Amino acid sequence: MVISNSSLLPAIFAITGTVLGAVIGIIPHYFREKSADKAFRKNKLEELYYDINNWINFSFSIPIINFYLVFKKVIDWNGYLDKLIESEPGKHTKFFKSEIILNLYFKELIPDFNKLTESFQNVNRFINNEIKTVYLAGGEILVFKPEFDAKVKDITGLAENLKEKIKTIAQRI
Repeated sequence: MVISNSSLLPAIFAITGTVLGAVIGIIPHYFREKSADKAFRKNKLEELYYDINNWINFSFSIPIINFYLVFKKVIDWNGYLDKLIESEPGKHTKFFKSEIILNLYFKELIPDFNKLTESFQNVNRFINNEIKTVYLAGGEILVFKPEFDAKVKDITGLAENLKEKIKTIAQRI
C-alpha cells in the first residue's frame, strides 16, 4: 500500500520519532542503572573481603598466636587471657556485618562462610574445653599441639578459599 495522503506522513514521522526517542532515552538509563548495580555489588564484595580479612586477623590470628605462647610455656593461662583482653577482639569483629552482606547479596558464599565460622568455633571449644581442662589439672598440653596445628591449618585454608571465591565473583562483575 502506497501512502498517497501526505497528511499521514507527519503523523507517521511523529510516532516514529517518539518511539525512537523513547528507546534512545531508555537504553542509556538501563545501562547506567546496570552499571550502578555492578558498582554497588563490587563495593559490597570489597567491603566483605576487607571485613573477613580483619575478622580473621583480629578474632582468629591474635588468639591463636597467643595460644602458641601457652604451648611454649612463655605465658600461662592467665597471661593468655590477659593478651586476649588487651587485643580486644570484639572491637575488631566484623562477623555480623559480613553475615548481613552475605545474606542480602551473595548467598552463594554462605556455605563457605559457615564452614569457616564453624571451624573457628571448634578451635575455641577445643582450647576452652579440652586443652584448658588438662592445663588447669597440671597436665601436659603439648599432646594437643598436633591437633591444634591441624585445626589452625584448616581455618587458614577455609579463609583463603572464601577470599578467593570473593575475588572470583568480583572479577565476574
